[in-house]
Amino acid sequence: MPSFEARVCSCAPLGVGGMNGLESLLSFTPVLQPQTLSYVRTFLRLVHFAGLVIGFGGAVFLDLLVARYRRMTMTVELVGNIEWVSRFVALGLLLLWISGAGLLLLYQVSEPEKLMNPKIWAKVTIVAILSINGLAIHRLVLPFLKRRIGTHLLAGLKPRTKVALIWCGVVSAVSWSVPVVLGAAPQLNFAVPCAVILAAYGLALAQAFLIALFVLRDRDKVAMASGPR
Repeated sequence: MPSFEARVCSCAPLGVGGMNGLESLLSFTPVLQPQTLSYVRTFLRLVHFAGLVIGFGGAVFLDLLVARYRRMTMTVELVGNIEWVSRFVALGLLLLWISGAGLLLLYQVSEPEKLMNPKIWAKVTIVAILSINGLAIHRLVLPFLKRRIGTHLLAGLKPRTKVALIWCGVVSAVSWSVPVVLGAAPQLNFAVPCAVILAAYGLALAQAFLIALFVLRDRDKVAMASGPR
């Protein structure tokens, strides 16, 4: 089998031959042994799974923590704990992107037909939405929590601010849950269009958001009614 250097040298002639050689070089992909591919695939899957566990676990913990203390006075310690856990969520997201990109490159080299699986691109889209939401949480929500130190989290908030906080939490919870479900459902491979998966994801977001609004409003009403007693 010709070496990589030999392929580069074959591109030296100019004209049509040179262009053909250049096309050959650009289309060149390294050939890995099956055993090496297996090791790389296993490593990337482990990293991907670790990212899901760390990110999903941290996101669920954060949502429960904020829901638990939403009617209590925000303290420096509580905000510090939220920031600490949020770093693990960001780490999980970073691991997802690194391992996901690695798996896509691996498929390009060894199993290009897998890149035609609509479920893969639905997951990529959802993780992209999750990343945008995570950026909003770090840039907007965490500074907001710091400003609420010494006061109740939701006390005196404008309705749109409260809705925005709930929306960020819902997007985080749903967007971490859906990739887990998709990864555990091989029956969806090559069977369901990307648009259908994303439509179901959007429906899940809407339902979760409405449920969260109803539950939080109901609990707040109960708390206000029982407060003066």
